[in-house]
Amino acid sequence: MIGLRLTVRDLFNRHLENDDILVEQTKALSGKQVIVSVSDLLSAPMSLNLKIGADGLVDDVVISDKVTEEAEQIIRITVTKKFVQSRVAKVASEFLSPDKDSTDQKSLFGQGLKVEGDVDDIQVIGDIVEVIVDRIVGRLNSIKLIKTDLAKGAGLLFGDLIVGRKEFDQQSRILSEIIERLKNIEKDFNVSR
Repeated sequence: MIGLRLTVRDLFNRHLENDDILVEQTKALSGKQVIVSVSDLLSAPMSLNLKIGADGLVDDVVISDKVTEEAEQIIRITVTKKFVQSRVAKVASEFLSPDKDSTDQKSLFGQGLKVEGDVDDIQVIGDIVEVIVDRIVGRLNSIKLIKTDLAKGAGLLFGDLIVGRKEFDQQSRILSEIIERLKNIEKDFNVSR
């Protein structure tokens, strides 16, 4: 379990080290313990207890299935199944609809994301969540542009080759008539010999 703890800590820190904006925000949480719990998302309750250092990086991670007692300097973030399902559904619908832009943002709180702690800490967590969501939406929009460009390119490239059902039926009928005429010509030719 120690190896997993270190891996999770290093994963968080690797992303934070490459992001000055997030590091500045997590520095505001230095010396605090952030507990991220997923109560109804998995088959058993699980939580990540993160200890934030003065440098804004994660000093320690404890993966637990127990409820941590209330104490000062704790920020508790609860992610529910409802929140994850609504976010996944929103991302999927925004990706699949090329005309819809995902710049409209509402607060993520009250949609299954619950944050408990000091008011200032909740504001910092809200800012961090907004930065993360903005980055995800930015990547999603980039992927949507690529998808749209590929679809347009494929349409231009294969547009003349793609035939609708009505056109296919019409061409099939014409081909059948030509084949029938050729058979009749062949019969006439064989009879006249």
